[in-house]
Amino acid sequence: MNIRKHIIGLYAIAIVLSMILAGCRMEVNDEVAVSHPTASDDRLLVLCEGLWGMDNSTISLIDHGVLTNKWFRQQNPQQRLGDTGNDLLMVNDTLIAISVNWSNIIQYIRPDGTAIAATEDIPNNRKLATDGEYLYCTSYANDGYVAKIDLRTKKIVDTCPVGYEPEGIACYRGRLFVANTGGYSSQASHDYESTISVIDAQTMKELKRIDTGCINLFGNMSQEGQFLCINSVGDYYEVPGRSIVFNMESEEFHVFDFPVTYNCSYGGKFYAIGSAFSYLSGTYDFSVHTIQLPSLRVEEGLGEYDAAMPTIKQMQSPYGIYISPRSGHLYVSDSRGYATNGYVYEFDRDGSLLNKYSLKGINPAHFLALP
Repeated sequence: MNIRKHIIGLYAIAIVLSMILAGCRMEVNDEVAVSHPTASDDRLLVLCEGLWGMDNSTISLIDHGVLTNKWFRQQNPQQRLGDTGNDLLMVNDTLIAISVNWSNIIQYIRPDGTAIAATEDIPNNRKLATDGEYLYCTSYANDGYVAKIDLRTKKIVDTCPVGYEPEGIACYRGRLFVANTGGYSSQASHDYESTISVIDAQTMKELKRIDTGCINLFGNMSQEGQFLCINSVGDYYEVPGRSIVFNMESEEFHVFDFPVTYNCSYGGKFYAIGSAFSYLSGTYDFSVHTIQLPSLRVEEGLGEYDAAMPTIKQMQSPYGIYISPRSGHLYVSDSRGYATNGYVYEFDRDGSLLNKYSLKGINPAHFLALP
């Protein structure tokens, strides 16, 4: 299985990639609606990141087994979503926020896809969290900070410096928990980060930094109640990938000796597909685990969804995992070659394959359930 190594901020690699792809920008066709034989009750958005510097992020809609590609563009014919979609979040029943990293904006849309506003001037924005009144967004800019946005005005009302290159963020009982990466360490004068910043959401003051002992807390971060599942990439050389389950109530944590590169939560468990790349060996180590809460008991595989494992293992590049809170169906995306249209696979509660959706979007990574 070939899973992309997570190296962030390596400008030289990004420039080379952009040069390679500049002459072959994909213009997908206008086919938008495809029905699938086994319909479910789910209505999901799939955010495809696109390619850095190519302004080709897209959103697809899966609605009761009917796939609509280029859904955002269909609802907003004169507008592109932007460059490198990085996260999306249901703020409330009438508002969705989308972090568009390289366009330096947060795009707001209604559940029907209509674009209504944007927050600008959050350069290199990453992940989102909300308490219902405010939206919080991490940014790599200015040595790393969190922006606080008033959802009524869509304006930035405060910021808080945190660690270098912050990634995942969660809001819990008036506090924000931010995973710091230090991912630009190969170009900057700082090392990888290993801390979680704790912020008072009202005052936007950093209360403390909790050292996990695990470096480069990069990528997806799932929340299940008071627990967070955080991926630690390592340094791709001597320091291997790890995973952290962090209790936001007690501020205690447990470290596991496997990565959780793509993870999600459902029914009191974390489900994770992990990949560990080493420059020393030039190989990937692949793992799949389920973590039971609050016991922290770990099982190899996907538990009740284990029947999906043969299909997942034959994917070229698994890139996202999600379990629908409505149906309990498991969704796993395959980004294939990272520069071509991806797939989303839908599995039933017992792990049996229901549908394979062929997207008109590159690097499908993020899922969101619609009401």
